[in-house]
Amino acid sequence: MSKILLIGAANVDIIGVSKNILINHDSNPGTIQLSVGGVAKNIAENLKRLGMDIHFLTFFGNDAFVDFVKSNLHELQIDYSLSMTLNYQSGKFMSIHHPQGEIELGLNDFELLDHLTIEDFIPIEDEIEKFDYLVLDTNLPESILKYLIIRFAHKPIIVDGVSQTKVVKIKAVLDKISLLKVNQKELSALIGKPADDIILAVKELFKSGLKQIVVTNGTNPITYNIDKSIYQTFIFEAKKNVSSIGCGDALLSGTIYGIIQKKNMHESINYGKKAASLTMEVPTASHPGLSRAVLEE
Repeated sequence: MSKILLIGAANVDIIGVSKNILINHDSNPGTIQLSVGGVAKNIAENLKRLGMDIHFLTFFGNDAFVDFVKSNLHELQIDYSLSMTLNYQSGKFMSIHHPQGEIELGLNDFELLDHLTIEDFIPIEDEIEKFDYLVLDTNLPESILKYLIIRFAHKPIIVDGVSQTKVVKIKAVLDKISLLKVNQKELSALIGKPADDIILAVKELFKSGLKQIVVTNGTNPITYNIDKSIYQTFIFEAKKNVSSIGCGDALLSGTIYGIIQKKNMHESINYGKKAASLTMEVPTASHPGLSRAVLEE
């Protein structure tokens, strides 16, 4: 089985879901849940549940949250032995959601990642070389992303765009990326103008040399390509909408699962759609019931 190395954030998620329509500038009754998230961590958790051979390289802080994060990784039996500890506070993400799960506002505090240097990675280059696939999130500093993508360009590299402010870090190395997952706003940031017509925007982005892209757009169809042919497919509706956090990560996780299983892109996207719809049904960023059997049924 192919070996997958995920490199990126593992942080504490503080997720609030309002019981009623949100009222601005006031206290809203709702539920607040503390969990471990981060784009790369969510994908790692999903792929682990899907039986993939994964390793997670992340970055720990120096505060009380570290034990909480490591305990979760231990519980999930995720190998993080290549990870690094930095003398800064742990990464944190806080979000507020409407009753039906849509996010109203998210705040992230990933200052510790800004202190990473290329020199931190050079001693483990030989270890990274042992993996067949690299999966990165753009929470990493621009210098680190460029270094990893260029240094290991001979491997399949999959990237999650994370946000419209962070995805532009990889603009100069798009031609070395095997698969990029973004949403419509992140796509807009990459082409430097509103991606009102997603298909035209994707065609424009292909001029950079990017090989494969998956574009989400809320509840609207997902856009993806096979070579130069572009397709759109409707999402799978969730049985109930609890939280949208982690749905994009689940989509990419299911797609990666399909790719590793040697499925075509249509089939791989369908796995991703199913994983995303399941994740919408839980308040956490990953669905604890995700499994191969669930995706294959």
